[in-house]
Amino acid sequence: MGLLDLLLNKQQKQHKAAKEIGLESGLFVMCPICHDVTEAPTPSVHRPVTESLIRELIRRKDPRASLFDNDEQAIIETVAQVARDLPYRCNCHSL
Repeated sequence: MGLLDLLLNKQQKQHKAAKEIGLESGLFVMCPICHDVTEAPTPSVHRPVTESLIRELIRRKDPRASLFDNDEQAIIETVAQVARDLPYRCNCHSL
């Protein structure tokens, strides 16, 4: 987390961490042009990897997991909520 993250409330920090987890697991992808984050074309393929990553973060006592009090289900639910809020796809694909 960066210096400006001190200004975020707990829910905003959790959503930011969930987005990072989704990107790290491949569930989310970032456009190389506009840097907008969207869900991967086949999210069901990446969900088991995401859940495995979440368990590993909890095991390693990663600061992102501690934002959720190391509650695996809370992290999974927040990642799913962030996925629902992401744009379907950026407009760069049509350029």
